[in-house]
Amino acid sequence: MVLNHWKKGVIVGICSFFAFGTVTALVFSKLTQTVDAEGAILVNNANFGPTVTWLMILFTNYGREIVWTLVVLIMLLFGGKTTKLLAIELGALLVIGIVIGDTAKIVLTRQRPFETISGIILRVPGEHDSSYPSGHALIVSLGAAFCLARFRRKDVGGFLALEAGIVCYSRIYVGVHYPLDVVGGVFLGTAIALLGASLVEKYLGHYLQALSELAVRILGDGPFNP
Repeated sequence: MVLNHWKKGVIVGICSFFAFGTVTALVFSKLTQTVDAEGAILVNNANFGPTVTWLMILFTNYGREIVWTLVVLIMLLFGGKTTKLLAIELGALLVIGIVIGDTAKIVLTRQRPFETISGIILRVPGEHDSSYPSGHALIVSLGAAFCLARFRRKDVGGFLALEAGIVCYSRIYVGVHYPLDVVGGVFLGTAIALLGASLVEKYLGHYLQALSELAVRILGDGPFNP
């Protein structure tokens, strides 16, 4: 029996959530601390030259809020009815992701690598909230997973997934996260995107449809349908 779209999203979302739990257990049991620290130093100390470093800082500073706010706005302003529906859904999930990520940082306290490891090169102003999970990785992975699952044009989804991957890598490169901070953020973001989207569509689909119809009346029916 072929699983329908909703069931697939729920299953992958649940698996991602349990993967996040496994990474969290490894991080806070300290079993992976040595390997995680060595990975942070390896990525952070790589010398790719000033151009790549500038790009990494650019992605780390603007690849989360700016890029994904623009994605939602472009979908909402220039998309057809279905795309506007997806924009509203993605926007809601991003807000949910921010709330969950901030809450996780309060509950799961971990110092940043530049605070505990000698030899880390800090390439951006230091952040002193919890290192785990990476909020950048959570949000961009949420967006990328949603687009890969919901967009018909996989090239667009793949391009946004590439952007998300660069942002994730940049967080380690600039010295503000361990690798497992990023891995945990990716799994949590993916869980929120897929499990959250499936639940929202199943239980709040009527309201989303009404909002998308209102958006079409106000903004018009645009040509953009990824």
